Amino acid sequence: MNFLGHARLSLTGSDNFLFGNLIADGVRGSDLSDWPAEIEAGIRFHRRCDAVIDAHPETRWLLTQVPSASRRVAGIALDMMWDHLLAGDMQDAEIARLYRLLAREDVPSRLAQLIEWIEVRDALRRYGELEFTLATIATMGKRLSRNPRKRGDDRVEIGGFAERFDNPLEALTPWLADNRVLLEDSFARLWPDMLALRQPSLP
Repeated sequence: MNFLGHARLSLTGSDNFLFGNLIADGVRGSDLSDWPAEIEAGIRFHRRCDAVIDAHPETRWLLTQVPSASRRVAGIALDMMWDHLLAGDMQDAEIARLYRLLAREDVPSRLAQLIEWIEVRDALRRYGELEFTLATIATMGKRLSRNPRKRGDDRVEIGGFAERFDNPLEALTPWLADNRVLLEDSFARLWPDMLALRQPSLP
């Protein structure tokens, strides 16, 4: 979900390393031997970052603050809010580099629809707009609610939660808007620990 967050942590690496970080959510399994070494390293770095941020005390605390009806899917919204907070730090040349890499032919097919959606809306630039980010979160919630059990290229299973709530992500957006300062302060405490994961010399 959060292309900008993973990009910020891997921009100093090679194109292949950055590419691996960008496509990791579309790659399944632990056997990555079919990928070139730098792309494999990027995929593994992405997964490491995901594990660290999911287990971070700040993330766990935030999940106790969100409305209980949306708590099971709140991690998705937080990821996208982090991109909103990071968007202002991205240079246009960096965004152009991300779009160039996302246009590569070896992007996993399960990401094709998402990437097309991003490109058509210029989402990587527009994540700096709070209203656009909140609308995107709501749109993601519609997809989850429409397909709660099916797995595949563009569908996610969320433990049946979406069957009980029409769109728990959309329901969360007013809370996100009202608590942007809280989120910004929390992210300021979280982000330095993520930056510390960057290796001195990336591939």
